[in-house]
Amino acid sequence: MIRLSQRLENCLEMCPSCQRLIDVGCDHGLLFIAALQRGICRRALGCDLRQGPLERAKENIALYGMGERAETFLTNGLDGIEPLDGDCVFICGMGGDNIADILKRAEWTKNTAVIAQPMTKQYRLRQFLKDHGYNITKERLCRDPRHFYTAMRIEKGEYKGEGHMLFSDAMRDDPLFYDYIAMLREKYRARYEGSRLEKDGLTYSMLKELV
Repeated sequence: MIRLSQRLENCLEMCPSCQRLIDVGCDHGLLFIAALQRGICRRALGCDLRQGPLERAKENIALYGMGERAETFLTNGLDGIEPLDGDCVFICGMGGDNIADILKRAEWTKNTAVIAQPMTKQYRLRQFLKDHGYNITKERLCRDPRHFYTAMRIEKGEYKGEGHMLFSDAMRDDPLFYDYIAMLREKYRARYEGSRLEKDGLTYSMLKELV
């Protein structure tokens, strides 16, 4: 059984049972292979825009005996993929702008669940979701000594969250939420104490009130 990092475990725990898991930017393929091993999906499609990662994914598919249930596809994002009933999409380990662009080019993702893990520019992704009819229905945090990572379950609907675009209402249920807010508070205090955080639509005083 494949053991994943906590960052990827959070993503996998977000995934509903599905017929086909599409892993965008699949790299070595271990995430979708783990989903197959655990019975989360019946089939998997690993996508990447580079041939090298797909070759590593193919090697792992063979190593773990998933040749009958998994395949790979060379493409940019979800370009050229025809949606099927029972799909779920993973887009993990990319910047928020990249994830938003992939969703923008594949509007059919509103009819399925998308599991996303933005590594940078989360506020840009959140703003895109709000503006284009998506909602974050679940959001979970994990952290290593230096960083917090968030995993989002994205589905069609009205975005639930405040205008600052730093977190969704769904993140409030996470045990690490107030640690995350404390981290943001210190980050912005050091940079902008007492000033308007125009990029995120938030003031330091507003952030302080959340903890």
